[in-house]
Parts: sequence; structure tokens; C-alpha cells
Amino acid sequence: MLKSRSIIFSTRLVGAIAGLLLILASLLAINLSVFLDERNEVQRAVMLYDLLFMEHPDKAAFEQYREENKLTPVGGEKMAKVRDEGKPLIQDISLRKTLQRAGIEIFVYKNHYYYAYKMDTMFYYRSDEPMTPYKMYIFIIFSLLVLLLLVLYYYISSSIAPLKELYVQIQRFAKGEKEIHIEVKGDDEVAQVANAFHDSVLKNQALERSRSLFMRNVMHELKTPISKGKLLMHFLEGSPKDKALMENLFEQMQGHLRDLARVESMTAKHLELDKHSYATIDVLDHAIDMLDVSRDDLEMDLQHEMIEVDFNLFAYALKNLLDNALKYADSKPITIVLKENCLTISNTGKPFTESFETYLKAYARDTEQHALDGMGLGLYIVNEIVTRHGYELAYEFSQGQHHFSICF
Repeated sequence: MLKSRSIIFSTRLVGAIAGLLLILASLLAINLSVFLDERNEVQRAVMLYDLLFMEHPDKAAFEQYREENKLTPVGGEKMAKVRDEGKPLIQDISLRKTLQRAGIEIFVYKNHYYYAYKMDTMFYYRSDEPMTPYKMYIFIIFSLLVLLLLVLYYYISSSIAPLKELYVQIQRFAKGEKEIHIEVKGDDEVAQVANAFHDSVLKNQALERSRSLFMRNVMHELKTPISKGKLLMHFLEGSPKDKALMENLFEQMQGHLRDLARVESMTAKHLELDKHSYATIDVLDHAIDMLDVSRDDLEMDLQHEMIEVDFNLFAYALKNLLDNALKYADSKPITIVLKENCLTISNTGKPFTESFETYLKAYARDTEQHALDGMGLGLYIVNEIVTRHGYELAYEFSQGQHHFSICF
């Protein structure tokens, strides 16, 4: 369905208006030609009447006038046929009756004008000049203009038609589809825009393939030494404390790799949601289990409310929010409240030095406030997951507390 502000709709509307104006102009031209034709013939008939019955010319002068104006006398039988089969030139009844009272009548018969004058006897004349075919001329001009209008409409419509397909392809591209193809032949502005978009898509696809290949190679190359390190760690001599520290470092490295894998999936839009209804407390418990922290550090006030989410993915988002809250809190416990369809996680701390939107970008960090722990992907991943679910991540800092809310 075309929108009222679309170019294609505007073109069709302009074409329709132009067609209506053309028809109106043709009708006005026909009416004007008929009016002028009637006026000229009335003037001619009156001039002939004046010449015959007012000026009383001699026979030679009248014959000269008749030949110059191409008038032929007509007999009564012929005129009777004209009256029966022809039609009056003047359609206005009052004007026709006025002329009849003056003894003048004008008829149209077989593309000629016939004049009837009534004095002591009847006089009939035929104009030898055929009627000017105004209507035919106007019809021909009208037909040519309509044809020209149709040609222009087809040309303009065919020129801007790729815009509709371009819009569809842009919408598909915005939704993450990769197989985008649109090429337009020609060198007009529409073709240039469409082909420029097509070239941009091809370049973006090439960059996307390169990035994906690079990320996969990096993750593959890092997984192997991390796995070997975790295995060899158990065979090394050292105190249990040192081994626990090394194991924790390897676990952090694996966590970073998992974060990179999730970023890769979400950026490439390969991540499919498996949404079902779950109790909020169950999803939160799973997030706490993944984080492996003491529940004494958390203060929860939850209602028994069901939410439609991808269980593991949404729990991972909650885990990241809890991890940030515990990591950067000035004091504990962390509060978790579900109220008015918003799940809010709050912690005390210093205000951000940048706007909240800055931290929603990948690899964004606040180096002044936070230690260089992690890669700055936490809030980015949380926001991506929440947005994919169709929910909203909101933030507020008030009375020395950070409030991160997921509103359903």
C-alpha cells in the first residue's frame, strides 16, 4: 500500500490531476468553439438578411456577394429535407426564437450551414464552405496530449519505480538479512542511489565476513592455550592458593571468550531466541548460580510474576547486571526489586563520568572509576539481549545509588 507522502503516490496523483485538467480544458475548448461557431454564423446570417432585405442591392451586386461568400440558392424541397433531417445551429431556445421572429433560421445538415429567410416569400441558401471541424481538431489534440501524458507518466514511473524496491531492500538490510541484491540500469539519480546502496552492501558483506573470520580465528587460537593451561596447572607444583589464583585467571579468560562469542552472534544477528514463560525468580536464581556469589550479598523483593524470555540468554543478561553491581558497589547488599513491570537492580556507588548511552557501546569503559577488569562488554551485551526481547533497559542515578531497570 502506497503512503500519501511517497514519491510514487505523488507522481500518480500529479498524473491524475493533470489528466483531469486536460479533460476539463478540452471540454471548455469544445464549448468555446461551439459558441464562437454559433456567433459567427449568426453574424453571417444577419449580414445576408440586411443585404437582401434592407439594402436591396441590384442583381449583379448580389450575385457578386453570393459568389464571394460561397452561397448557393436552395429549393423548397431540398430545404424541407434539411428541416427534417438536419438540426438547428443555435441550441439556445430564446435566441433561436428571437431570430425566428425576425424571419431568420440557420440549420446544420451534412457538414454545411443552411439559411432560411422569410419575407413575402421564402429564401433559402447553403454555405458551400464545409463546417470547420473544431471538435475533430480538439479531439485529435486531446488524444495527442493524453498520449504524451501517458508517455511522460510511464517514463517518470519507470524512473522512480526502483525506489520502492530500494526501500524494501533497505528494510531487509536493517533487519540483518545478508542476501541483499539490487542493481538498477541507467545513469539517473535514482539508479545512482540504488547502485551506491548495492555497492555499500557488498562492501559491508565483505567486511562482515572478514570480521567474523577474524573473530573465530582469535577465539579458536585462544581457546587452545587456555584449555592446555588449565590442564597443565594441576601438574605444576605450588601452593593451593596459587593454583586457585591461576584457575581463576583461566576462568576469567574463558568468560571473556564467551562474551566475545556472544557479541559475535548478536552483531552478526545469528542469535535466535527460544522464548517461553518463566517465573522471574527462577531466571534470577539461574543468573545467581552462574555468577557463583553469596546470596547474603543480595536483598530481593520479588513478586510471583511470569516473563516471556529466552531462559539462558536472559539469565546471562541478569548475571552481567549483578556482576557489575557487586563489582563496583561501595557497600552491600545489592537490592533487586520487581515492581510495576520493571526489574530493578540497585547498588551504591559514584556517578558515571560519561552518559549512560556511552556505556551501552561495545568495549566502552570508565577507566577513571573502574579498574581495568573485563573488556567493557557487560552493559552492551545486556542492552542487546534486552532489546532483542523487545524490552527496555533504563538507568537512573539518585541519592548515591545506581538503578538499572529492565522494563517488560
